[in-house]
Amino acid sequence: MRVRGDRPERASIHAAWSPPAFEPDADDRAALATFEAARTASTTIVEVAPEPWMKALTLPDLPVRWNRGLVDYLEYFTRDDRGRTMMRAWLRRAGRYEARLRKILRGHAVPEDLVWVVMAESGFNPRVRSAVGAAGPWQFMEGTGGVYGLDKSFWIDERFDIERSSHAAATYLEDLRVRFGSWELALAAYNAGYGLVMTAIERHNTNNFWALAEIESGLPHATVNYVPKIVAAAIVARNREHFGFGPDAVEPLPAADWAEIEVSRSVTLASVAKALDVELELLQEWNAQLVRGRTPPASALRGQGQRATKLRIPKDKLASVPKALAQVEREHEGERTIVAREGERLESIARAHGLSEKELRKKNGILDAAEVTAGVVLVVPATAAMADDERAATRPLAAVPAVTLGKDERLVFFEVTRASSPRSIAQAFATRWERVVQWNDLDPLARLQPGQLLQLVVPADFDARARGVVVLERDDVEHVTRGSREHIEAELARRGKLRRAVKARKGDTLESLGRRHGLSSGDLARINGYPRDHSLTVGELVVVYVDEDGRRGTLEAPPPRGAEPPTLAEREGTEAEQPSGRSARGENDTRATDDAAPARRRERGRRSRRHSPSTPQTSRVPGRDDER
Repeated sequence: MRVRGDRPERASIHAAWSPPAFEPDADDRAALATFEAARTASTTIVEVAPEPWMKALTLPDLPVRWNRGLVDYLEYFTRDDRGRTMMRAWLRRAGRYEARLRKILRGHAVPEDLVWVVMAESGFNPRVRSAVGAAGPWQFMEGTGGVYGLDKSFWIDERFDIERSSHAAATYLEDLRVRFGSWELALAAYNAGYGLVMTAIERHNTNNFWALAEIESGLPHATVNYVPKIVAAAIVARNREHFGFGPDAVEPLPAADWAEIEVSRSVTLASVAKALDVELELLQEWNAQLVRGRTPPASALRGQGQRATKLRIPKDKLASVPKALAQVEREHEGERTIVAREGERLESIARAHGLSEKELRKKNGILDAAEVTAGVVLVVPATAAMADDERAATRPLAAVPAVTLGKDERLVFFEVTRASSPRSIAQAFATRWERVVQWNDLDPLARLQPGQLLQLVVPADFDARARGVVVLERDDVEHVTRGSREHIEAELARRGKLRRAVKARKGDTLESLGRRHGLSSGDLARINGYPRDHSLTVGELVVVYVDEDGRRGTLEAPPPRGAEPPTLAEREGTEAEQPSGRSARGENDTRATDDAAPARRRERGRRSRRHSPSTPQTSRVPGRDDER
């Protein structure tokens, strides 16, 4: 079990996206990190406080083992300018939540001074998110939070809930203490992970945190620092007057005093704040679990067995709630909800409901399209939606391998989105991912990319709507065999290009021929399968890509390399489309000798065997079997 760790299992298949970090005290933490990186003092414990003034301090209810590391942190927090600035800011923010959290910790019969774990983790700001994905006041990773009852959905992430996450953290810390038997090891495991601490104990045959801290390969440097840092913060907090952090120096924020109201529809926190005349930032912090800046739609709540969302507001605003909620609900009357389907793009959803994609994102607090997976409930205007089968004027190009359909099967196409994953695609089509790999000649080791079109063989009676997936039928796409003439020409046509051929003239090179047709020598080498130093022979047929107005003086091109063998006419070219009275080779050209033609044909044949279109006979990808 880990507090900080891997990307969630259901994460997008695309380049690993995660919500941006939010660390409002980043500068202070950077200064602390600099101090910690330079701290190499021994952690060896001593029986009594090493300095006389320390003996008069009130100690926390956490075990205090005096050592050089603990003293270093005390001096940093109380004597270093940056350390004092950080501690002052933390103690000020602690005023808002300290009393509530101490009550929760007491209820779980764990030391109240574990509240200072929140200070070290998030500075008492429930909205903090680290760069590695740890979230909320206690900085839970998603997996560990889920184990301890912190639900996460598109609309709500309970790791940010100051109360629920505190109950979870108290339970988790007590579990760690029971497992390891000491609060030092429990805190070390909270920081580094249960498995790492277990490994350190097994490798070094000691269950003494301070002994593990002394061994060079015992525990990570950050974990060695973590335990004395928590204890030092607790000592400072217990002795605020002594260290100059009393009421005259630090004015704590007012303690959070909220009441909970129930909201049955999706409304924005901004509209509630305005109607109640409450500071929006405060409302967002108290309700940090509402990660989209609004309460979830009722239909999203029903899936979780709830009928309403509990919203925290200042207790002194309770009398204004009925009037304010009526005002807020009127503002949201023009909204309804839809359920996103597998493969549905934000652009399509927005267009179907008269929005721009930017407006749809703002209305639903969407940061990245990968967040909107199948089944997510979204808020849209209540205007009539356009037909589901609305398509762009240009059909997408589906260049895929040839597949054979059975008697009661049909072919459909699926457009990959940022939210797609192998598991979600396989589930939507009730098939194995290996079959999808085979049908599409995919590399199973590579990531799919947004916009790719996958072909899928489904039963003839396959109901896409019932399966919650968006598909394109054969008539909705331009269906071609990957690597075929039709594929290459269709793709070029979308760029306003034609695939034509010219015959090399005397003195022609790849560079000169490329300049004539707006291509580089590298382009021509790639298109024709030539080495970069290839020398053209007179009369050699060279494939070029040209604009419509560059068609003059060109010939019909032979099939792409590896497609059906070129006919004799295609190999030799045709004069049919040349300007009247002028041959393809130009006035000063001489035809290639007959002796050169067999060599050219042999070279073209070798290139054809090396580069073939994707067919059941020629496809070769890692991990693929011959099943079709």
